[in-house]
Amino acid sequence: MNQVQEKAGTYISNCRVICSEVWSEEINRNISVWGLEIHFSDGEVVTFSDLCTEKCDVEKLGTRLEGADLSPPFLMDVVEDFLGYIYGLV
Repeated sequence: MNQVQEKAGTYISNCRVICSEVWSEEINRNISVWGLEIHFSDGEVVTFSDLCTEKCDVEKLGTRLEGADLSPPFLMDVVEDFLGYIYGLV
């Protein structure tokens, strides 16, 4: 008999990739930027609307975050570390 255990504490229950448009002065037109809408088990939602221009990078971050035992105050550190990793700053 399999039983599903509920996680104790706050964790990330869902991540949704979001897209928005921003003006690029370099190319003189709008470009798509990708972000995440992050849902926590306690009902809190944190949105990062413009993390990067590569959807696949944001999808990777969302996959890594889903289910993580992480509370909102520590989320920014994790996102900054990931962006540093993909852009070679770490």
